[in-house]
Amino acid sequence: MKQEVFSFRTKPRQSYIRMGFHIFLTIFVTIFIFHGSCNCDKGHYTFMKDATLAPTYASFDYILIGGGTSGCALAATLSQNARVLVLERGGSPYDNPTASDLGNFANTLFNITPNSWSQLFISEDGVYNTRARVLGGGSVINAGFYTRAGDDYVEEVEWEREAVEAAYEWVEKKLVFEPHVMGWQTAFKDGLLEAGVNPYNGFTYDHIYGTKIGGTIFDGAGHRHTAANLLEYANPDNIVVYLHASVQKILFTKTDGPRPEAYQVIFEDTKGVLHKVELANNPMNEVILSAGAIGSPHLLMLSGVGPMAHLAAHGVKPVILDHPMVGQGMGDNPMSPIFIPSPTPEEMSLVQAVGITKFDSYIEGGNNVTLSFDLTRRFFDGVLHVLNETSRTTSTKILTQPIVDFLRSLDRGFKDMIAVNGMFQKVAGPASRGYMELRNRNPDDNPSVTFNYYQEPEDLNKCVEGLKTIIKVIDSKAFTKYKYPDVTARVLLNFMLGLPTNLRPRHVTSMFNLKQFCIDNVMTVWHYHGGCQVGKVVDKNYKVLGIDALRVIDGSTFLKSPGTNPQATVMMLGRKFLKRGRPSSNIRKKHETINRDEPRLNRFYGFMKNATSAPTYARFDYIVIGGGTSGCSLAATLSQNASVLVLERGGSPYDNPRATDIENFANTLLNITPNSWSQPFISEDGVYNTRARVLGGDSVLNAGFYSRAEEYYVKEAEWEMEEVEAAYEWVERKLVFEPQVTGWQSALKDGLLEAGVLPYNGFTFKHIIGTKIGGSTFDSAGHKHSAADLLEYANPDKIAVYLHATVHKILFTTKGNQRPKAYGMIYQDADGMFHKVELAENAMNEVILSAGALGSPQLLMLSGVGPRAHLEAQGVDPVVIDHPMVGQGMGDNPMNSVIVPSPQPVELSLPQVVGITRFGNFIEGFSGLSLSYNLTRMFFETRLSTQSITSFINSSDFQLNLIEIDGVIFQKVDGPFSRGYLELRNTNPDDNPSVTFNYYQEPEDLEKCVKGLETTIEVINSNAFSKYKYLNATGRELLNRMLGLPTNLRPRHVTSVFNLRQFCIDTVMSVWHYHGGCQVGRVVDKDYKVLGIDALRVIDGSTFLKSPGTNPQATVMMLGRYMGQKILRERNASGEKRD
Repeated sequence: MKQEVFSFRTKPRQSYIRMGFHIFLTIFVTIFIFHGSCNCDKGHYTFMKDATLAPTYASFDYILIGGGTSGCALAATLSQNARVLVLERGGSPYDNPTASDLGNFANTLFNITPNSWSQLFISEDGVYNTRARVLGGGSVINAGFYTRAGDDYVEEVEWEREAVEAAYEWVEKKLVFEPHVMGWQTAFKDGLLEAGVNPYNGFTYDHIYGTKIGGTIFDGAGHRHTAANLLEYANPDNIVVYLHASVQKILFTKTDGPRPEAYQVIFEDTKGVLHKVELANNPMNEVILSAGAIGSPHLLMLSGVGPMAHLAAHGVKPVILDHPMVGQGMGDNPMSPIFIPSPTPEEMSLVQAVGITKFDSYIEGGNNVTLSFDLTRRFFDGVLHVLNETSRTTSTKILTQPIVDFLRSLDRGFKDMIAVNGMFQKVAGPASRGYMELRNRNPDDNPSVTFNYYQEPEDLNKCVEGLKTIIKVIDSKAFTKYKYPDVTARVLLNFMLGLPTNLRPRHVTSMFNLKQFCIDNVMTVWHYHGGCQVGKVVDKNYKVLGIDALRVIDGSTFLKSPGTNPQATVMMLGRKFLKRGRPSSNIRKKHETINRDEPRLNRFYGFMKNATSAPTYARFDYIVIGGGTSGCSLAATLSQNASVLVLERGGSPYDNPRATDIENFANTLLNITPNSWSQPFISEDGVYNTRARVLGGDSVLNAGFYSRAEEYYVKEAEWEMEEVEAAYEWVERKLVFEPQVTGWQSALKDGLLEAGVLPYNGFTFKHIIGTKIGGSTFDSAGHKHSAADLLEYANPDKIAVYLHATVHKILFTTKGNQRPKAYGMIYQDADGMFHKVELAENAMNEVILSAGALGSPQLLMLSGVGPRAHLEAQGVDPVVIDHPMVGQGMGDNPMNSVIVPSPQPVELSLPQVVGITRFGNFIEGFSGLSLSYNLTRMFFETRLSTQSITSFINSSDFQLNLIEIDGVIFQKVDGPFSRGYLELRNTNPDDNPSVTFNYYQEPEDLEKCVKGLETTIEVINSNAFSKYKYLNATGRELLNRMLGLPTNLRPRHVTSVFNLRQFCIDTVMSVWHYHGGCQVGRVVDKDYKVLGIDALRVIDGSTFLKSPGTNPQATVMMLGRYMGQKILRERNASGEKRD
């Protein structure tokens, strides 16, 4: 077969035409060269069949969708101890084994006929791409380069290093070889070293800065070994692989209560027959998506898991779960190649040497790769066909005429094979991110994908540095043998501007501006990833957030592409993650374990009922009003030795357990529909706030941060230190976890230390000056554990919990001049029926208010205990006691926040790190939060309709269904000194009272805020945090942007732009730590008994003189336990005296 060899010295015009074709074909070789001898007899597995032979119904322990790079490794591993079905949409690589040999690499990629292994798609950026449809996935059609992820990558994703090492070795034993490096690749290696990509690290699988030789999945004879070969490890009695099985959707069980659970998959064979396969009956069985970065998010959406508005617009029914992050975070390492005609004959090689630069660009190359002109033409005919089919979405972004013109020019001179050589740089990371959307509901069609190549300047700078390095390599002495002496690297670079390397427009400035060249000539290196990212769509165990029995294990979960080429890590992941069998637990602290489904299965307490089922009259030893953060711990404790009734005005957190998962934090808080768990109120200061109406109280809604009170706080409250310690530990055993601190939160920690919030105190529950990691009520799977879980400690025979029970008033005996005594109360159920409950006959029995800082003072007033003049003015009758301090001393820790957009992907995290300053200020933050646009709009429209809010909502209409917040850092003021008051609006207990907190009324609070903001600015501007903010964005500029957001209803002043005191006042927000209204020494005594009234206590945050610790929930739960034990001791002592 004739091969064209280019020479500058003869027939200049024809030579340049031929050079154009050489370069053009090299471009397409390099597109595919990084998309990552088989023993053909071994590959014809007896368990591998065409899907047309499948039964119409079957059941398995594990159903794997996708027999690709990760799916084969995963299936082989799982089959050792379970029955596994693999559904692969493509065919077998063993049907045409020579097609995957080294010599046919390029032609196999260019073959995009309907049943080929390579399916063409074009991103919305106008860049050609392909996806594999064959058993073994991308490992069957890539360039075979094998290199592991960097140590820092393994550390960031929190994989166990020993398990990772063993999994890599398991892959390598079957597939990987040391390449034989010859002339061209040796010259390329030496050119990299001459260009400064040092040191030389020799042959290694490790990802190390410098120049190295990596592994290859081509053996010495040029035969490819793929992920499909890993199925040789499988137990043939426990595995079935169906080929040409196109999965249509995953089916879920779903009711109004429990989380959706995957249980069935529907797939179609090539004859159009539909088949059903279900999970066998075992709670550990799962459906696992391993369909790749395009296929996995695509199938989730088609199955009703994704952004609700988008799915509904495409007619996907039913929408199982509104999962806004599915399809988000799509990334692809952008690549820029240069073709280098050679005057010297060379060996054929794909990638063997790589230069790993310190500026995050990888330099690789391949040479003497042969391509068929006919297949090249067919490839571009396919491109034009795709463009016609998708003109609705791509016509404004692409240029098709250059393709037509180029093909016409090729018709005049090329019919044979041609050999090409090239080098290319590819950007590590990248920081630029895009998204994926459905085009239609056909799973065989490609979805719409946008990668936003070079959207972020960091990526563009890496490209420029990479191209500069390639130019140095081409012009190096080491490489002189393999390029024509009169052709410079820059000439070769500019020549490529005339070739249809993509469908993007060309700019004249590309000829002298490398940044514009990168943008105009960007190509893919086939390392696309994202769409089901860890922390956003799946948890760290790769379980889909909010859904049971469903995981995603493939490159779609990656936050960035690992190593220089991802295939090694994708195969390793399939082996590593489930190699120990059938996991059932997550780490809790250090030694304890929790069952993931524990809160869903065993917490539908038998003693918990709707108030509509309550008798109209009952008697108990203790009546606890409010099953909130303190009420649950108090009731569980009291039930050990007395009969207890808990009246909770809200519902159960177990009715919708996924609503408390970390990814739903913001949306649950924003859901202020009438029966939701979050009741909005706006203080008279013009600040938005909410109060909980759910069993477990604010511990169900809050951000989960857990930190104890200061030691001096305990002393001032005159609590007994040993008993306080024991009560905290009682809570912590049930609810509290050590968080896994990763990227963004780790940078916040280091930024705080750099800003001088010292020392570093590590992980601790204690309140200590400096920077620390606190506890969390979210477990490692992202499930919230709330005060409601403390009811597991209760004696089920001595406790009743009534839900949706609205207490209207407490009843008192008032005889003559005797002190009033509480003896019962009236409450109303959801049907409007009234019920009466009284204390049983015992002098020690009591009514205990635990309704929170708003509910407790409000109910006291509605029951006739409060300022007489105010109660009479509101029509409260009778006034039982004139108690002027009820409702006074209301405080709320003011907060001011800064949104920090990030150029890097961030993990989903709520507060884990806190900086406790010496000037009475706490610095915290969260990242990766996603808010439903519809809920956000409803939140604002339900509360108010001012012009500023309306304008904000209208300006945000482009946010179709999701508002993403990369990072937020906020300061909150300790104390505070400023105090306000609570008053009734009416006598309806369901309505919010009027509350005034008087934020920043006292200058001490304002000074703390200013210092807190100054510290926040230092953190944002710190070197440690630089990765998570844009280069040109300063802390002060970000602060000023907050002035345009409707953070509250207060007026804005021009002076806020340069005066931090005014900024504090204008942008103040609540951090939901309000307290007071029934303060110790003013409304209750030190035993929390209401002054002037018998048999009535208040035990909750309304009694606090100031908020304890950085976050009060730990102390509120502790107080319920602490006081419960104290009350029982008093009860026991009273009984002994009577005896």
